[in-house]
Amino acid sequence: MKKFMICAALFFAAVFQAQTCSELVQYAKSEDPYPDRVTPVGSSMLAKAEFYEVDGGGGLVIAYIKQNDYDFSGKPYIFCGISSQRWSKFKSEGLYGGSYGKAFHAYIMDYTCNCR
Repeated sequence: MKKFMICAALFFAAVFQAQTCSELVQYAKSEDPYPDRVTPVGSSMLAKAEFYEVDGGGGLVIAYIKQNDYDFSGKPYIFCGISSQRWSKFKSEGLYGGSYGKAFHAYIMDYTCNCR
C-alpha cells in the first residue's frame, strides 16, 4: 500500500505539475462529470468542495474557500492526489465531527496542486 501511495503521488506530481490549473480542472471534469459534492451549510471557511475521481486511483478536490463572512460562493483552490478514503474521512468528520474546516485541514489542505 505504501508503494502504491508513493507511485500515485509521483504520478500526480508529474502529470499535474506540467498543466495549468484550468487544464487540470477541465481534465478532471472530463474524467468524472458527476463529482461528489459537499456544501457545508454554516461553515465560516468552505462554501463547497467537489471531489473528482481521476484515473481510477486518486482524485482532485476543488475547494471553494470563503474570503469573508459575506462570501457565499468562495474562491476555488485545487488539491491533488486525494484518495477516496481521505475524501470520505473529510466528509464524515465534517458532518459528524461538527467542523468541515477542521476536517479540511486534517485531510485535504496539505495536498495543494502545483499548477500554474
